[in-house]
Amino acid sequence: MSKWIDQMTNRPISRRAFLRGSALATVAVAGLSLTGCSDNKVNESAAGSSPAESTTEAAKTETSAETSEAEVGTGHAPAADPEEGGTWISAACWHNCGGRCVNKVLVKDGAVIRQKTDDSHEDSYEYPQQRGCVRGKAQQQQCFGADRLKYPMKRKNWQPGGGENARGDLRGKDEWERISWEEAFKLVAEETLRVRDEYGMEAIINFAAAASTSTMLKYNGGFSRYFDTDSYGTYTLSSPMAGLSYCDLGETNDRFDLVNADTIVLYSSNPAWSAAGLPSFLLTEARDKGVRFIVVDPLYNSTAQMLDAEWIPVHGGTDMAFMLAVAYEMLRLDGEGEELIDWDFLNQYTVGFDAEHMPADAKLAENFKDYVLGAYDDTPKTPEWASPLCGAPAEQITEFARAIGKKNKVMLFHNYGFARCYGAEGIPQMFMTLGAMGGHMGKSGHCCGSAYHANAFNAGPRLVKAGSSEMPSFDNTVEHIFPGPDFARIVIEGAGKPYRFVGNCYGGMFPGEDRIAPDVRGFYYTTGAYLQTGMNMKKHIEAVRTLDFVFCYAQFMTPCAQYSDVVLPVTTEWERPGMVAESNRETLIISTQVTEPLYEAKSDQEIESGILKAMGVDPEPIFPKSLKQQYFEKLTGCTVIKEDGSDMEPLITITQEDIDEWEVEGKPQEGRIGLAELIEKGSYQVERKRGDKFGYIGYENYVKDPEANKRSSESGKLEIYCQAFADLINSFGLNDQEYKPYPSYIVPPLGYETTFKNNQVGGEKGDYPYVLYNPHYLRRSHSTFDNCGWLREQWKNPVFLNASDAKDKGVATGDTVLISTPFGQVLRNAVCVETLIPGQVGIPHGSWVDIDEKTGIDRGGSDNYLIGDTMSGMGVSGYNNCNCDFEKYSGDALPEDWQRPVFTVDLD
Repeated sequence: MSKWIDQMTNRPISRRAFLRGSALATVAVAGLSLTGCSDNKVNESAAGSSPAESTTEAAKTETSAETSEAEVGTGHAPAADPEEGGTWISAACWHNCGGRCVNKVLVKDGAVIRQKTDDSHEDSYEYPQQRGCVRGKAQQQQCFGADRLKYPMKRKNWQPGGGENARGDLRGKDEWERISWEEAFKLVAEETLRVRDEYGMEAIINFAAAASTSTMLKYNGGFSRYFDTDSYGTYTLSSPMAGLSYCDLGETNDRFDLVNADTIVLYSSNPAWSAAGLPSFLLTEARDKGVRFIVVDPLYNSTAQMLDAEWIPVHGGTDMAFMLAVAYEMLRLDGEGEELIDWDFLNQYTVGFDAEHMPADAKLAENFKDYVLGAYDDTPKTPEWASPLCGAPAEQITEFARAIGKKNKVMLFHNYGFARCYGAEGIPQMFMTLGAMGGHMGKSGHCCGSAYHANAFNAGPRLVKAGSSEMPSFDNTVEHIFPGPDFARIVIEGAGKPYRFVGNCYGGMFPGEDRIAPDVRGFYYTTGAYLQTGMNMKKHIEAVRTLDFVFCYAQFMTPCAQYSDVVLPVTTEWERPGMVAESNRETLIISTQVTEPLYEAKSDQEIESGILKAMGVDPEPIFPKSLKQQYFEKLTGCTVIKEDGSDMEPLITITQEDIDEWEVEGKPQEGRIGLAELIEKGSYQVERKRGDKFGYIGYENYVKDPEANKRSSESGKLEIYCQAFADLINSFGLNDQEYKPYPSYIVPPLGYETTFKNNQVGGEKGDYPYVLYNPHYLRRSHSTFDNCGWLREQWKNPVFLNASDAKDKGVATGDTVLISTPFGQVLRNAVCVETLIPGQVGIPHGSWVDIDEKTGIDRGGSDNYLIGDTMSGMGVSGYNNCNCDFEKYSGDALPEDWQRPVFTVDLD
């Protein structure tokens, strides 16, 4: 039967032991201090210590660990001498967190009893350790958690065949019953084939972030897909058209160049929370060398505090107004003799800035400069115009314009929060334009581009690469891709009706055409937690309850699993042969198996093979290699840069003895490091030196020879005026305003402007007078880890409120608050701070939904339960500028998350 368990019984160590050696030691309920840093590395530096003074012992940051399968749930830590008789194993830290760090566990008598991070060498700025964060230290609960799913199961009142047999109204509320793997495979196989035969494979939507279930479904003809602009937001549309790299990735500088800047700008970027690990540490050397930091963000975030940065507060989704005003001030001050603009760079490397440098395909006799000066709408984009919109004081806008002028060495870094907003389609061009105006591309101390994931602040070609294992592939013959904001409506009421097929941003496909929606009858939730992490969750749940069949495999009773019909337990990476993961450009992470599969869990490949067999299909030709063979091939295919930088060569030496010991197929080869040594170390890192041959400067080749290194745009240059972008986005027909080919201000369908009645900024507030955004949060990697008791206890997952706004509503820190939008309501306990811009409400991204079926209110604090189905522009998923209201809750106070039980199923 289903039950809720006390998650903290799955905590055999004290909180103090968990915190030892980590930056969580200063955690407060707000979670806004230096708590986002990786281990104690940043804290050491902040206290005035050189990182070279940290020892390998300090790097261990050991924590008492959870136990093996036999001891799970006992509430007792195993008694053991930490080192004697144990073996340190490199264990995967596999989630999409942006860190990609080293994670090691001490295994003794089958139990994981200690955990540490990278201690393979002395730590220094030149040769930094790849230290993990608190999420990595909590990885034990991802494998050995008491709430792990043990057995295949089905929803009690669901029966195959569709229609009334499905009892879809009970999804999320029903009880569960244990079934055998044979029955599970049979149910999934028969329902898949039934839907295929009755409705076609387009009637199944597969929510898979990777290959899981895709092979089985593709073999049967394919599946419909769910499209979301998620991580990169509007950068998925215009980047290559405007001459940027794909999503503006990889065009900044190597990490050693950070100290050569005068000023580093972090725009919409908080790596201390979103990419904990090495990225944050890389910035501290520049800080210690006296580089000036400026952060532009709604929140004076943990990264800003760590760097003692200047803060420019900007309302979520108003970045275009802010940057247009910056451009205006650069023009004005340059005209007054301050020489802020690099006119040579603009004239030689860009098109569309002014009337004298227009692209050949321009259809509109307009340019960016004249627009900013107000020539076309009689509205100069002055700081006084922008300030009421964006919230930044006019004098800060002027000072920022001076700060990024051409005479200063400036690095402009962005993450993607400001592109995950309604009306943000012009943001990629606009940010690039500011960089171009200052000439901040192609030279040391200057850069302009993204700081994202493990490669943040360390751009350049990879110096060590993972290998691959070739497996058979099958085409997906189904062409339906449903846009995230609108997909739930399409499922509920769209069968046989046209829907706007915007395209697949990550596939570079933008047809912008109407297609006839199929009659969707099934959802497959596998590697993608889209019910939880996609927008419009409340309507998504409504759509789920209309279906014939919902299938999921998971490690816990995630929200996706709770709303499914058949749920299969899948192994974690700790229960598989191993992983080869590319971290930053200098590092490979090599992990190996920690434990045998727990309970009855199976790997993705085993699950797909079992379903295919139940369909009467031999899986051997489809999956001809074992997971161990695939792992071995990925290892043998690893390559590393030669010492002279001329080419790549094999990384790993493989002997015939290795092949025989592993019982795999392969050939001996010579490499840089032996297989056994690499497995023991758990990582390979190219040792760097300042001034070595592996440095990188973004856009350097283009600046040196623009003809030989043309950009991807129609003109071959950086297009401030991009006709292709305007033609495409206006063809979608999703906006009542026409997009210009150059960066320009539009009123979004939701945003700061719509918090006012009739969009009259500064006038009377509307029913939802605050801007809602969802910052990434160190407690989770997206939605992963939200069931982890250790992290729930330390990271409270509050609603962040501006202190003045809260006071006006009679709300104090610790009060339970009801947050409402037109699409849903959630409860959270408040944290009231002065470091959040007034008018903004922050709910951390990824919390698992916990709906009170009587009231419809989510007690889990899910950000996406509040986000709706607005479709505009390119169909962007507008996560960060929705509208909301809040009030002090009149019901019972909400317990802290760690005091609330997590959902599990007891089938023993």
